[in-house]
Amino acid sequence: MTGVNDAPALKKADVGFSMGSGTEIAKEASDIVILDNNFSSISKAICYGRTIFKSIRKFIIFQLSTCICAVATTVIGSFIGVDSPITIIQMLWINIVMDTLAGLAFSGEKARLKYMKEPPKLRNEPIINKYMTRQIAINSIYTTLICLVFLKNPKLQNIFYSHGEAYMMTGFFTLFMFSAIFRSFCVRTHEINIFEYISANKPFIWIMGIIGLIQIVIVYFGGTVFRTVGLNINHIVLIGLIAFTIVPISTAIKYMFSRMGELKGT
Repeated sequence: MTGVNDAPALKKADVGFSMGSGTEIAKEASDIVILDNNFSSISKAICYGRTIFKSIRKFIIFQLSTCICAVATTVIGSFIGVDSPITIIQMLWINIVMDTLAGLAFSGEKARLKYMKEPPKLRNEPIINKYMTRQIAINSIYTTLICLVFLKNPKLQNIFYSHGEAYMMTGFFTLFMFSAIFRSFCVRTHEINIFEYISANKPFIWIMGIIGLIQIVIVYFGGTVFRTVGLNINHIVLIGLIAFTIVPISTAIKYMFSRMGELKGT
């Protein structure tokens, strides 16, 4: 709609569109002005909007899973004889990853035409849906379990505690961060293949790679500030393998959800 007489209808519409070549009154009454006068821009905008909405939901899953795991591990740790498993400085680094860096990583997802095949979201649809709730619960519970097992498992204690308590807690801190990195890859896509379209989001790869690199630097050079000591390379590999178990667990959960038809419209 572009004419003067169209202004009342544009004002009353849920979302009013007008062309950039239309009258000033029509453009002021509309919600969106199509500057290039091309109707295909509407479909592109919807596609980008759906992609952004999905990226927000994925980020929320990642953020809440990490937050719940950190809180649960800290609270439960005090009951099982592990005081302050995560220090304040370590928590600040976790928050940087969880809030800022992860937000930048997830925001780099490219628009995908397959999202246009989905029905539109209802106006009253909640941001956190049933699928997200289950993913957050499963991710946070499993990550909390592997963290607590790492802290109290006799075999792992023999490996890490034999080098001192600081060595053990450094291993735990590294496990927590590695698990967050692997979880971000799992959450990035609803598909079973965690590498789907990953080449289209190079910032995600760079950011997660930088997080892993900084974590290694913190392990060897964090000292008393981060309560870390240098780890044996074999032990870092062991920690990485433990954290990687999140991937097959997440894949199995996604497969189960896909069989139940709960991945539609996520």
